[in-house]
Amino acid sequence: MNQWAVPKMRLISNKESVAKVEVSVLAIIETLLAIALVFYLSMHFNTLRWLAVAMCVSPLLLLRTEKSTRLTIEWFDRWDDWQDRVSDRRDDYAVLARKTGGMKRLLLMIVTPLAWSFWTLIGGALITVGVPAVRIGATVASSLHEPWVALQAIPKNWSRVTLAMDSFFPPEMIPDHTRYTLRYLMVEHIEGSTGMSRWFLASVGRAVVFTSLFFPALFYRWSLKATSIIYAPLVFVARSTFSEGANLRTKLELIKRGDLSRIRALYGVAAIVAFLVKLVLMMKWSGFVEVWKGNPITEFLSLYIAPAEIPKWQLAELANSVLAVGAMLFARQALLRYELNHPLPEKPVKRILGFVSGVRWVLALYAIVCLGYITMREAHNWHWPALGTKWLPFW
Repeated sequence: MNQWAVPKMRLISNKESVAKVEVSVLAIIETLLAIALVFYLSMHFNTLRWLAVAMCVSPLLLLRTEKSTRLTIEWFDRWDDWQDRVSDRRDDYAVLARKTGGMKRLLLMIVTPLAWSFWTLIGGALITVGVPAVRIGATVASSLHEPWVALQAIPKNWSRVTLAMDSFFPPEMIPDHTRYTLRYLMVEHIEGSTGMSRWFLASVGRAVVFTSLFFPALFYRWSLKATSIIYAPLVFVARSTFSEGANLRTKLELIKRGDLSRIRALYGVAAIVAFLVKLVLMMKWSGFVEVWKGNPITEFLSLYIAPAEIPKWQLAELANSVLAVGAMLFARQALLRYELNHPLPEKPVKRILGFVSGVRWVLALYAIVCLGYITMREAHNWHWPALGTKWLPFW
């Protein structure tokens, strides 16, 4: 890779590409399918609760940081050590059964497997509930300890799951855990069992492990993908880890040719075109508002299109879209100056890029809050007050 190379879009993801937040074509397709599925469910059942629930649980993944990941592994390992001590007691009872004679041996040989099978079921239930609880607790604890770090992690986490992570990346029960991976629990742990435990796990173990442990993680991932209709403004503040370099030319190359930047600009162009089309139709078509009524599909879409008005959050998305397209055009011109040996001064350019980044954050968070408010209000069918049309009482 040369000095100014940027990550290339991949067809499918792997562990390394997800860590670098390299865009995957399959991940984008899955995100679009997840959005279409939640749209279908919402229209078919005439409720937005599917989307509202997914929107509420998404921050638990979006706030993930290195500290929360380490804390999750630490807490889970403590619980796992306790499980191992219980397992050792089972082995002790098995040894005792072999050394004991008469009715006592027969009783131990019957009771011990039954008791252990019961404990296996209880342990599976505990781990099914305990793993999400550990992850939630660790995320909340680390977010309270380092709120700014957690806030900064939101765009990266969102872009990693929605744009870089696809089905070829196995679901994670405990993220970054070196031992409790899908391969370990589905292959090594099951095939390495002995006795009755081997027979039990060989018959139903894989289905139980995946259903109770990894299916929730997979469902959680798709839930976040489905909420992209609300969290989509995060694309304007999402950054690749490659952008952390201090070299200005490297950053400009990333803005010009990076996959995230291209997706950001493409989304921006689509948002600008949609806004202009809506504006023209509102001005020229007298029946534009009425056409959205009477059909479940159009009535659902009208919640976010708002055909009767131009909400402030749409103006925020329009401004972010203009900034995204403008940033790419600016990067092209700045890089052209480098090629002509007349580069722009670095300090002013960095200040401009930093200021634009701050504005993007404010606009993106404002749009997300508004979209979330609309979704929650509609999902619960509560007569919440409508969002105000004024930013200030006198304006």
